[in-house]
Amino acid sequence: MNDSFRQRNTAFFSQIGKLIENSPLQDAQRNLRALAHSAAGRLDLVTRDEFEATQRMLLAARQQIDLLQAQVRELQARLDGAANEQTPSPEDAWR
Repeated sequence: MNDSFRQRNTAFFSQIGKLIENSPLQDAQRNLRALAHSAAGRLDLVTRDEFEATQRMLLAARQQIDLLQAQVRELQARLDGAANEQTPSPEDAWR
């Protein structure tokens, strides 16, 4: 009796599975998935890998810019200091 019960359940679930595969709900799900893929393709989206690679490049560029800005400030300070040393004061111009 146990085997008979198991066979009936297996047949029942097999029929349910076939009905689900052929159901309008399954077709609608396939159509919605295709529509979503099509819409995503038109949006010109990037992959996570591309996004992360671009993010790393931007971070490296930002660090380089910060370094270069600090160097420019240092060089400007040196130039300003040298210019102040070489520029005669107004009192020296009258002497």
